[in-house]
Amino acid sequence: MKTFLSRRGFTALGSAVAASILLLGAAGQAIAQTDYPNRDITLIVPYAPGASGDILARQYGTLLGEILGVTVVVTNAPGGSGTIGTVEIFGAEPDGYTLGYGHNSPLAIQPHNNAGLPYRGVEDFTTIGGIGHQSGTVTVNSASQWQTFAEFVEAAKAEPGAISISVGAAGNVKDMQLQQFQQAAGVEFNIVPFAGGGAEAVVAVLGQIVDAVSVNASSVRGQIESGDLRPLAMFTGSVQDEIDGFEVITAEDYPGMQYLQDSSGIIAPAELPGDIVAILESAHQTIMENDEFLAVLEADSYIVDATNSEQYREQLLNDYANFGEILGN
Repeated sequence: MKTFLSRRGFTALGSAVAASILLLGAAGQAIAQTDYPNRDITLIVPYAPGASGDILARQYGTLLGEILGVTVVVTNAPGGSGTIGTVEIFGAEPDGYTLGYGHNSPLAIQPHNNAGLPYRGVEDFTTIGGIGHQSGTVTVNSASQWQTFAEFVEAAKAEPGAISISVGAAGNVKDMQLQQFQQAAGVEFNIVPFAGGGAEAVVAVLGQIVDAVSVNASSVRGQIESGDLRPLAMFTGSVQDEIDGFEVITAEDYPGMQYLQDSSGIIAPAELPGDIVAILESAHQTIMENDEFLAVLEADSYIVDATNSEQYREQLLNDYANFGEILGN
């Protein structure tokens, strides 16, 4: 049984990173050749201070600064389901001094929902590398009548639309995941989005305003440990990613489901010069092997999936296609 961290083999970084390392010889040599970086770097986080992505990004920025010998300043630009900050990243100069915390909600879902965005997807950015993902869960109040996920699903089938599940925002990954599950399982939930994010969604189930909540496991871990909430299920791609207390639900259990996940990584404006990408990609690999950073991921229930620039781009392109299919685009 896995706990809150399952380390994927770092050999998955593949030949592209190896080629980058050979090209560099060492990050210091490349830095000398390009004079990059020679001043502070800004890392934009499109979520509020203290949110899951913010905590991760601040630790990443600290380590990146140590590797490159500069200060990395984290700035928050929350709102619009992550699109406000992502637009800032999109509009920055492609000089390596503005980076961003990338998330598949603003990069792979919101372009389908918002035709007014100045970017249309990951093709309008430079990808540096992927970090990992967080699986969606279903958790109920400890006073709930449902002891297992099977009981929960049977109740939903018996009374379509009667069971309410809160999510952190309309159109986020958890919302999409529940919509897909409804189709695969032949059930209908009353999905209730909260503009205040996952924290409000959790408060709603604690107060029994809704029957259940779907957020990342870390968002309910404390309430589960205190006995206020009961874990039912976690949607994941593999039983190897199991988190204690949650029943693992995979595509094998409900044919037709895809593995949707909250995935994170580091991005930059489009057309970032290749020599700078190589420096940042090499630094990314080093960070993804850092025990201190891995501990931060573990505390936030991340499944580590360290990928290089091209692999992270392909992941986001696949996410875009998968979410578009669910949304009918």
